[in-house]
Amino acid sequence: MGKLKICAGGFIMKENRFLFGRRSAKKKWAPGVWDIAGGHAETGEDIYDTLIRETFEETGIIVKNAELLTVTDVWDANNQDYFTYHIYMITAWEGQPANTSDEHTALAWFTLNELYELPLALSFYPMLIEKWMNAQASANIV
Repeated sequence: MGKLKICAGGFIMKENRFLFGRRSAKKKWAPGVWDIAGGHAETGEDIYDTLIRETFEETGIIVKNAELLTVTDVWDANNQDYFTYHIYMITAWEGQPANTSDEHTALAWFTLNELYELPLALSFYPMLIEKWMNAQASANIV
């Protein structure tokens, strides 16, 4: 039996575009597809702190605020490791995004519509973003 891994990742938004990284072809899970910044929690680490650390390690940005969107469970490609993944919308951040690790071969900004056309690590990413955007629009109407 494989390991249970607790993970956190977040959508980084700027002017209705979202920052994604193309995963290295050397990655065991979801090689070569687009994914959000994120990764595994260290032993004893708070999951929000995992989001902050992983986002900084992979993009160089500093998370100032984030909203939890969902927690989902994912098996790796070989059904050996099991991931519980906390996915956030990063609503405030500082810095200039840069590809600061070997996790991704490239970083790029995409619109929601463009995300629907990309090969993604988790196919439901655009739907999560769209649901969050619709909730924000509804909240601003009141």
